[in-house]
This record gives sequence, C-alpha cells and structure tokens, in this order.
Amino acid sequence: METQLLPALQQTLWGRLAVANFFLGGAGAGAYVVAAMLSGFERFPILLVASALGPALVLTGFLCVALEAGRPLRGPFVLRKMGSSWMSRELWAGGAFCLFVAVDLLRPFLPFRLGAVAAALLFALAQGAILWRAKGVSAWSVPLMPPLFLASALVSGAGVMGVTLPLVRAGAVTVWMAGLIVLSGIAWAGYRLWPGDAAFRQATASFRADRTVARVFVVGHLFPFFLLMFDLWEPAVVWTVLAGVLVLEGQLQAKTWLILRAGELRPITIPHL
Repeated sequence: METQLLPALQQTLWGRLAVANFFLGGAGAGAYVVAAMLSGFERFPILLVASALGPALVLTGFLCVALEAGRPLRGPFVLRKMGSSWMSRELWAGGAFCLFVAVDLLRPFLPFRLGAVAAALLFALAQGAILWRAKGVSAWSVPLMPPLFLASALVSGAGVMGVTLPLVRAGAVTVWMAGLIVLSGIAWAGYRLWPGDAAFRQATASFRADRTVARVFVVGHLFPFFLLMFDLWEPAVVWTVLAGVLVLEGQLQAKTWLILRAGELRPITIPHL
C-alpha cells in the first residue's frame, strides 16, 4: 500500500501543436516508406507524390512543435544534443529524410531513396522514443512506444496514399493499407492491454472506455478494414479513399488521446509505514 503525497497532474508542456507534429510527421514519413515499397523504389507516380507530400508533412510538423516551444529560432540548438536527446535525433532523422528526398528529386539515384526510407523509419522510431524516455509521464514511459509509433506512422502513410489514390493509381495500396491496419490494431491493442504499474493503469483508464475504443479501433481500424475488403470484392476508388480518411482520423484521435488525455505526470507516493 502507498500514500500519495502529490496526485497525478496533467502535463502542460505539450499541447495540440505537439500532437500535430507527431501526427503529421509520422504520416509524412510513413507515406514515403509505403510508396517506396509499392513502387519497388522506382520513380512511379506514387513515389513522386509521396516525395512531395512526405517532406512537406514532416516539415510542417517540425514547424508546429517549434511554435509550441515559443522560441522557434532556437530550434537549431536542439541539433547539438544528438548524443543525449531523442528530440535532437528526431530532428536529425527528419532533416536527413527531407534532404535525401530532395536530392533524389534533383538527381535520381537509388541509394538516395534507400537512405530516405531508412531515415523515415528512424524518424518514426525517434518520435516514439521521445515519449518512452519521458520517465515522469506514466502512460508514455513504456518500451512499446517506439514500435507503436512506427506502426502508427506506416498505417498513417498508407492512409495518405489511399487518399491520394486518384493521383497515384496504384491498386496495391488497398492490400498494403489493409495489412498495415491489422499491424496498427495489434500495436494499439498491445498498448491497451499493457500491464504496467498502478500509475500507468490509472493514466490509461480512459483508453479502455467505450468512446475512446470506438474512435480508435472502430472508426480508425475496423470500418476502414471492411471498406478495403469490400473494395477487393467490388473495386472502386472511393472505398480506398474513404478508408484512408478513416485511418487518418483514427490515428489522429489516438495520438490526441495519448498526448492530451493520458499525459499525466507520475504521482509522488510513499509506502505505508
């Protein structure tokens, strides 16, 4: 038994702009990875579209978190902390991703595309690691965070490519999105069932509530999966586009909940004497 000296308080350092960074950055990096896989690293329309959208989303996310920090011009100082800060590693990986994509657009070369995919994957993992290393926040400091954010980035990226399907005309988007929805569902279900300690269970109690489950799992996973299955049976672009929209909505709701609702500082307790 323990007595609380200070109850769990909601963190106030990160708000909606931080959510935008995690959501937009992950979706942009994931879109490029998915497009590269679908195109076999060839410069097909789907990869060209992702080459424009991916860096744009990542850079927009960086701008959001810089504005939330209140001193965006000091952003370059974060780069000096690569040895100790996951925020610095996120910035380096995101910058490398954008640079590889830009250089490949100017001078097409397969190693640049491979480098862009590697940097995008590291970027998504680094975003999750930022939360994992936040030891003072009970719902974040679990080792599942980096793979959870990677799965979220990939399915969000598939959602982006699904929404842009009328431009890219890549039929395999449907199958890839369906598979990544399953992967994302497993990752979020694993987080929902994570045992954790009492502080973790308290902070994540709302994730087991009916409304949150409906937003994340039903709207963001179940509905789009069945739409994609229907698309395989009765092909129509509209089903994949709608599935992409629902996938993105589900991931946005999940990350909004994670940052704004589950972000409780760990309570300070002492054992009963």
